[in-house]
Amino acid sequence: MRYSTAVLAALAVTVQAAKDSRTFAVLRFYGDGPLLEDLVDPIVSPGQASSHMHTLMGGSNIGISATGETMMESNCSNALIVGDNSGYWVPKLYFHDKAADTVEPVDMFYMNVYYFFEPTDDDIKAFPVGLQMVAGDASLRSCPDFGGELQLDGSSTIQPVQFTCPRSDYNVPAWPSASESDGSKAGIQDPNNQGAGQGFPFAECDGYASPLRQDVHMPSCYDPSKDLTDYKNNMVFPTTNKATGKQNCPEGFIHTPHLFYEMYWNTPVFKDRWTPGQGSQPFVLANGDLTGCSSHADFLAAWEPDVLQHVIDTCNAGDEGMDKCGGVTVRDRTSSCDAATPAQNRIASTLKALPGDNPLAGWGQGSSANVPSSGSESGSGSGSGSGSSGSSDSAPSSAGQSATSSSSSSAPIVLATGNTENEEAAATPKENSPQAAQVTPAPELASPAADDAAAASHNPPAVSSAVVTLPNGDVSTIWETLWVTVTQTVYEESKETDAPYARNKREAGHAHGHAHAHEHLLRHRSPHARRARR
Repeated sequence: MRYSTAVLAALAVTVQAAKDSRTFAVLRFYGDGPLLEDLVDPIVSPGQASSHMHTLMGGSNIGISATGETMMESNCSNALIVGDNSGYWVPKLYFHDKAADTVEPVDMFYMNVYYFFEPTDDDIKAFPVGLQMVAGDASLRSCPDFGGELQLDGSSTIQPVQFTCPRSDYNVPAWPSASESDGSKAGIQDPNNQGAGQGFPFAECDGYASPLRQDVHMPSCYDPSKDLTDYKNNMVFPTTNKATGKQNCPEGFIHTPHLFYEMYWNTPVFKDRWTPGQGSQPFVLANGDLTGCSSHADFLAAWEPDVLQHVIDTCNAGDEGMDKCGGVTVRDRTSSCDAATPAQNRIASTLKALPGDNPLAGWGQGSSANVPSSGSESGSGSGSGSGSSGSSDSAPSSAGQSATSSSSSSAPIVLATGNTENEEAAATPKENSPQAAQVTPAPELASPAADDAAAASHNPPAVSSAVVTLPNGDVSTIWETLWVTVTQTVYEESKETDAPYARNKREAGHAHGHAHAHEHLLRHRSPHARRARR
């Protein structure tokens, strides 16, 4: 430790005294791309292949049989903070080429996990090792009608997921409004945030360093009477006191940090292959959901408790990052971390079917009814109020909650473009606007192999799959890997944290802006074509 006990004690008093307001620190990851992408979900499908592909971050021991204890023994993690070997994952995103009837994987752009320490009368404690939690409902194929908003108050039905669509111009909406949509045929605009809504947007997300973003909030009240692995019942959201703004857990529960996942997907590479604003969009989650309403996330806790408790008690680094907290050790950004168990199901560039053979459905396409799942994919962070177990059945009664028509003749919702003046404004960003500059992703430093891959993408070879037996006896399904793109990665020089940091840009509400400098750009110079992980 760099600081004396007296100094750290004083810092703790400072932060604890601030529990009338939110403090937070964002956890970032190093390296180029995810730790693993595979049919892996040790929470919902322990010991076996999961029903759909996931993009996983965190400790190297992640795998189908991972537990908190095995994750603690990881040789490395791509989380920046030494002491965090936890697992963080979300469903993989794909692009659906309707003309060719194929799907293509969308690269992860980068991921942030916000650790919010909310205003509360409770003591916020580190996660118990091995705690499992899931937020969202993977069975949905339409959006429950929450008017486009998040609902995180444990006294009400929970709606923990949204998509954010940062754009260079907001004159044309990315979602229909709540008065135009009930979630059954399209998503719903958040009335308090023009850049966010329920379900996939119908617009191109072209914000600088911020393409399509998947947002998931996790519950933060652990019921110690429930098993750590009872992810359907062990967690609830805190209840907010409207007068004080404090968020308190039910009596006897343990108040843990509030995790908020930001998963950015590199959707701009597909911008010339679809037409925005026409009442449809081309992206699909790995479970076959064309709506995005089934967005969900998992967390498997494997923190050194003392390290996380120190962050909770002393750090308010905000968007500057948890790696700026005093007294923490930061991993070497120039190193690499690979999963101990390589991917058994490799991701091809073009597929005739999603891995796991999940049918595409939602918003009038395919079999659009919500998919029965016996609740196995719906965690305590979905549809539950304070002190109750999660269930999507408790969502508000609405057309968005019922099965939608599977008829292809259903009229799509086409977003209004506004008047000519607004259309011209959309083409010419205002100079005094934060979105005034023409928005483009970071420049590429692609090798000739990357250029070859780009050219080949216009004439992909035939798709096939094969099942092979690996030398260790494991059976591996190979979903034809068509090509590998090689890019240059430029790393930021690793810096040691010398002093506690108390800068906090994130606003107290749940509408999340983009005031933070995107530190990942110092490392990822070619977001469009990253090396395929094998």
